[in-house]
Amino acid sequence: MKLFKKGKSQLDEMQEQKLRKLESWGFWLTWGALLLSIMIQMLIYKEEAGKYLKGEWIVFMVSNLYMVIGCIRLGIWSRRGIPSFTNILLISLLAGLVTGIFVAVYNYLIYGDVLTALITVAIAGLTTFVLCLLALSLSLSAYKKRRQELDSKGDEQ
Repeated sequence: MKLFKKGKSQLDEMQEQKLRKLESWGFWLTWGALLLSIMIQMLIYKEEAGKYLKGEWIVFMVSNLYMVIGCIRLGIWSRRGIPSFTNILLISLLAGLVTGIFVAVYNYLIYGDVLTALITVAIAGLTTFVLCLLALSLSLSAYKKRRQELDSKGDEQ
């Protein structure tokens, strides 16, 4: 007995479109829930968080890499975002700010010292900003190169 038929989908175009939308929402819901879960566990377990978060962290990073590599391979930057240095600069600043605030709260809960928390805002925020800007710049460069390759292939056909 065959469970699945090979080849042709059993769905019509409208059902395929709805399923793709459902899968997309499911992915982003899972992604956000996993990120939130990691953050909450860091706040709960504090110094011991590393013991408990390895699995979630690996799954989170693999899903991120899969999306980045897949989008660049397909020549897709974003559904709504514009691939520009200004946008990646703003995204990097936002990421640095959010990370800095989160790490400051995390360190304040562990050490109870406001000065330590403020120092970590600067260190974690700046480090995240620089790393994010570097990663997004490399991604933007790879995207533009891939987009040119795909566009030139389209011209040849």
